[in-house]
Order: sequence, then structure tokens, then C-alpha cells
Amino acid sequence: MAGNSSSPGKRLVRSKSGMRIIPINETDRSPFELREPEWIPDKQSPTCMDCKEKFDFLKRRHHCRRCGRVCCASCCDTRLALPRMYFLDPVRVCSPCAQMTVKENVFFSKDLKTLVSGAILCLVDDTTSNLVLCRLTTDHHQLVVAGSSESLPVSITVPMHRMTGLQVGSREQLVTGGCVVSALMLQYCLAGEEEQDLNLEAPPDASTSAFAFLTALEKAMFMIQESRAVIGTGE
Repeated sequence: MAGNSSSPGKRLVRSKSGMRIIPINETDRSPFELREPEWIPDKQSPTCMDCKEKFDFLKRRHHCRRCGRVCCASCCDTRLALPRMYFLDPVRVCSPCAQMTVKENVFFSKDLKTLVSGAILCLVDDTTSNLVLCRLTTDHHQLVVAGSSESLPVSITVPMHRMTGLQVGSREQLVTGGCVVSALMLQYCLAGEEEQDLNLEAPPDASTSAFAFLTALEKAMFMIQESRAVIGTGE
């Protein structure tokens, strides 16, 4: 049930999962959004969907706000912020969703800032490699690839919902542990056009921001693919 608008362009919505502030216009919704799931009915779950213990007077049912599954209190006792679903306050999530939510929250608090700040990368085709400035627009809806010199006066703008695939070209191991993406290929298809490739690589003398950007872009693509599976393409 909708309440009063909490801020320009947004509205406050109350559901059985909690209070959410969502954009009024569908076009303003985040491409990384997950819609609120349907709760699995209590009568379909005589046992906890994680530990399989039977519900009774003492072992009560709880619904995960991220996936809608029915779990016991022990398996659904974590409360986390869910910015991906626009919740105002931390909400109850099951153990598997808690692990995913922690990673998603790192993406929202850190990786999105990296993508919006942008990085200098190499745009590679069959014969050339040119430096470009890549960044995500502040509304998170478009990836912009702009030539960084007069030799490449190109500007490519791809709506994120038009991304169709991703392949990681290479990764580099960090001396501190872990690894980062150093090259990837994006596939996209603009309206009325055939599918195209966008090959991006960290330059030979790349700063850490280039690797951070490519790594964050890989995460963004996986989240978009998950969102698309749940709520459609955003057309």
C-alpha cells in the first residue's frame, strides 16, 4: 500500500516484508534491482527449508525477505540492509541469502562508486587499441565509453539493460591475495541493431583503478543478469 511521497520521484510503500522507498517511474528503477519475492505459503512448508526440522508451537516459521523461503528462527536470524530491494531498515534473511546480501552490499557501497568514478582503459578491436575513459552514469543506467584523445573521437553509450553477455578475457593475481579482472568482453545489442562486442583491457601501465573498474563491471553484469531473470529486461 502506497503512502505519501518521501522525496521527489519516490514513494513510500508498505508490504508484509517491510517499508520500502521505491521510484515512482519504472524508468528510474535501478538495473540491479531485485523485486520483492512472493512468500512461500506456510501450509506448503511443514519443515524448515534449510535445516529440515519440523515446525511446531516452539519452532516457528519465518520468511526470508530476499527469497521468500520459509525457515526457522535459527536459519533465518540475520537482519541486513537490502538496498537492492529498497528496504528502509535491515530485514530478516536466511543464511544463504545473508552471504549473498553481504557481497551485494559491498557492491552498492564500494563497487558502484568505482564504476561511476570511471577509469582509463584500452578499447581493443582486431587491429587497434586506444585509450578510452569508461564510466557508469550517475543513475546507473548507462555505460559510457569515450575517446580520451583526438586520435579517437569516439563515444559509445550502452544502456545497461541492453547488455547481453560477458566474457572475462584474463585475470591477474594480487600479491596481497585474491585476483582482479584485467580484460573482458561485453556483448550488447542496441535497438534495431545486431549484437556487438566491446573489448576492454587494462592498459600496460594501468593504475589500480583500471583493475578495480573491470572487476566491478564483472560484478555489475552478474547482478544485471540476475535482475533480468527475476524482473525482465527493463524494456
